[in-house]
Order: sequence, then C-alpha cells, then structure tokens
Amino acid sequence: MRAAETRDDPPMSLDGFLAFLGERPKGERWELDDGVPLMTPQPTRRHDWIQVTILEALRQHRRRHASPWRPPGPSQVPVPVPGAARTVAPDILVVFEVLSPSDRPRRRASKLAASAAVPSIVSVVPVRQDRPSVTGHRRNPEGGLSALLCTEVVDLPEIGVTLTLETIDDDMPLGSG
Repeated sequence: MRAAETRDDPPMSLDGFLAFLGERPKGERWELDDGVPLMTPQPTRRHDWIQVTILEALRQHRRRHASPWRPPGPSQVPVPVPGAARTVAPDILVVFEVLSPSDRPRRRASKLAASAAVPSIVSVVPVRQDRPSVTGHRRNPEGGLSALLCTEVVDLPEIGVTLTLETIDDDMPLGSG
C-alpha cells in the first residue's frame, strides 16, 4: 500500500477523503486508515473468491427465508462520521472483512475500531485468506465489540444466518494468488 500523505500531516476527514477520491483516476482503490488515505492493492483471487462465496450464501439465505435485509455490495464499507448523522453505508448490521496479507494487527484493530464506532453494527466477521479461520466480534453491553472464536460455524442471530467455515471456503481455487 502507498500512503498519499505522511503520518506527520494532520488526519484527513471523511469529507476530505471523499473529495480526494473524486480527484483520483477511475479504477484506483483507496481506503482511509486513521486519517491517512492508502492506495490498496488489487485483491487476490482467494480474496475475491471468499467475498463472492459469502455474498452468494447471504443472498441464497435471503431468498429462501424472505429476510428483510439485503446484503450490500462488497465495497460498501460503513464509515463513521464523528458528530454527523450519516455514514457511507448506513444501517449495516454485520460486516464481513476478508483480511489481506498486508493487514497487520494494528491495521486490523483500526478497522475493527471503525466498525465499532458505527452503532448499527452488531457483528464483525474478519475472514482469513490463508486458512479457514474466523474470529467473530459481537457488540457487547458496554457498546464495544468482543471477540468470539468461530471453530466450525459463524452464528449471526442478528440476521438469522449461520455460515460454516466449509461454506466460506467452498470450492476455493487452488494456488495462493
């Protein structure tokens, strides 16, 4: 990843980031990390596959059970806006995050904190690419997110879905890319 600014610059606001994105060429992928815009690499084949598999499982569940919720697209990430009554994608209950090899512990903690700052989010589900492993996070009574180790299933009662790790890793393409 490449930072657009140095860590010495003041943090960029969400409005500043959205304006920055408007000036960037189409096709570039950027994230705001602790107020610093970072260019993100193209996802790996495994990342895309896991993302598509989860989205497909959620859509199938929604059709079978006529669920009132609709899974958003893979790039609709909730972004908290301090002091404002809006987010980029409001009213999300569950966030699935396919972890990239470049996501170090500090980066993962920052993403988790951003999700915790969105009141509607009840669960965050980080999914590893390198092995079938999920540690879910569920909103606790204090308002934070508590870790839950998911050994064989990811139970999401807030949307009435239980996914197995086998489903998430289903038909994974061979190879690391």
